[in-house]
Amino acid sequence: MDAFCLAAIIQELQAILPGARISRLQQLDRWSLLLVFHRGRGQEGLLLSVEPGAPRVELLSPPRKPSVSSSRFGDFVASKTKEALIEAVEQVGLDRITAIEMSGGPLPGSTRLTTGEAAMTLYVEMLGPASNFILVDRVTGTVIDRLRSTSGRTRGKTPEPGEPYQSPFDCSRVDPRCVKEDEFQELVRPRLAEGVEPARALATCFTGFSSLMATELVARSGLSTLAPLDEQARALWKPFRDLMGRVATASFKPRLIIGSNGESAGIAAFPLITVADNHQVPYSTMAEALAAYHGSRDQVERPQTILAGLLRRLQSEISAAERLSASLGQEATLYREGELHARKGQLLLANRAGIRRGEQTVELVDYADPGTQLLRIELDPACSIEENAKRYFALHRKAKRGGGIVEKRLEEATRRLATLRSLVQEAETAKDVGELQRIDAALARVARRRPIQGPAASRVRESEGPEPRTFRSSDGLAILVGKSGAGNDHLTWRLARPHDLWLHAQGIPGSHVLVRLAKGKQTPPRTLCEAAQLAAYYSRARGQVKVPVDYALRKFLRKPKAAAPGAALLSREKTITVRPEADLVRRLHAAEDALRTEG
Repeated sequence: MDAFCLAAIIQELQAILPGARISRLQQLDRWSLLLVFHRGRGQEGLLLSVEPGAPRVELLSPPRKPSVSSSRFGDFVASKTKEALIEAVEQVGLDRITAIEMSGGPLPGSTRLTTGEAAMTLYVEMLGPASNFILVDRVTGTVIDRLRSTSGRTRGKTPEPGEPYQSPFDCSRVDPRCVKEDEFQELVRPRLAEGVEPARALATCFTGFSSLMATELVARSGLSTLAPLDEQARALWKPFRDLMGRVATASFKPRLIIGSNGESAGIAAFPLITVADNHQVPYSTMAEALAAYHGSRDQVERPQTILAGLLRRLQSEISAAERLSASLGQEATLYREGELHARKGQLLLANRAGIRRGEQTVELVDYADPGTQLLRIELDPACSIEENAKRYFALHRKAKRGGGIVEKRLEEATRRLATLRSLVQEAETAKDVGELQRIDAALARVARRRPIQGPAASRVRESEGPEPRTFRSSDGLAILVGKSGAGNDHLTWRLARPHDLWLHAQGIPGSHVLVRLAKGKQTPPRTLCEAAQLAAYYSRARGQVKVPVDYALRKFLRKPKAAAPGAALLSREKTITVRPEADLVRRLHAAEDALRTEG
């Protein structure tokens, strides 16, 4: 979203938001806030996202539910803006910053005894890697709180709470809406004289010009780079003046830009001559254009972006968990030597008559060793033999106490590492944004080592268990496929009956698969093959030509103690080798959908 698209959506929001009250503000994900507001009847939602590479301001109806619990910032802003009155929504300059002015919430730091109303502005800075939310006290001009403490601003560091808010931009670029022709010439001509490309000159002289709009304006000017500089600057001025006139009168004509592959490639606030007409879809409002663009992006690009970030965070957590496990393993090895300390103390007492005080080392026969080897024992020359023995007994007691703690921590670290690795497999086989966000929430729980508290309804659903994928075999039998480690656990240990058939890709992380069978009935060969193909497809072996799949009745499975979610041990299993096929997965899923529709 460039500054012109933002100007268009803000112009539409100015007819909706002023006078509305905020019902609640909640965090949808790491980068996004949902502002739910009401204007007498019903509720609407305003999505504000500062996701790098994909910022957005978009109306939502009905409002979305959060995919993760709120952060400290989200909780704080929610508490300060509840039932606040939205007074105005503005664009800061002609740039990618939205300012939402509010009043009526509790004053920062107010209590039941010291109440008052606050006047605040929420700045939504959509600046790529430097994007941020900043809540500012309008009376003092100081920052109340911000989403990110460091965001790579071009103008100084991100202001801390209590510091004055300042624009993230320097003053080298000018607001193009206020520029007259003489000033335009004075700004642009020197840049052209330096050999700067005309589009680049516009982008560096004025705020709001993305490469798309700068290139568009140059194309509209029809300028020749061989012409004199004055003539080039005059050629640029006319389309520049026309464009600013459209912005001033809010004469926006939103377009959805379609790429050569037929997918949404971007949005523009005006028709473009640099893009073929058949690659532009007109919309009556920017809100509609944004909804179409982001709807398409959510289906195609957003899962890929979320997956890449999720895998990076998972790998970081796995690396840390591996280092912790290795360190604890070394520590546990040292503590396991506690019995050796006890033997040293016992040998010193048993042989004290033959040991002279003042010796630094002594070698004694260790009869507890099957090889009856000599055991070398370090001594403190300043202590008696009895005191040296007591020192070794003390080391033994310390090792016994600490060893149990370290062993427990090592077990927890090993289990955590297994959970993280299972989340990697789940992420790689996830099919949509919802699944990826659930995995992200699971990662947050593991990383923080505390559960994420969501709405009460969500907690009830989680206690019931994640819903599995459902398919219908060619023989009409139901096939269930787990979506995650927790989903696999719920499917195998809660939903499955002893006589159901259970399948899993052999020796490879993947989903648990269950075929619903009537008691005493055998699995039809075709259903067995289809269920095995589902197990292979929803595993890390999806891209392989041949995948061995183990299967057994559910009653021959058991859950290992202290194992990660999704772990299972099976007996009396058999193996079938199949080839994963996406077409089969779609066909079996369509068969289940058709059956539900008929029902």
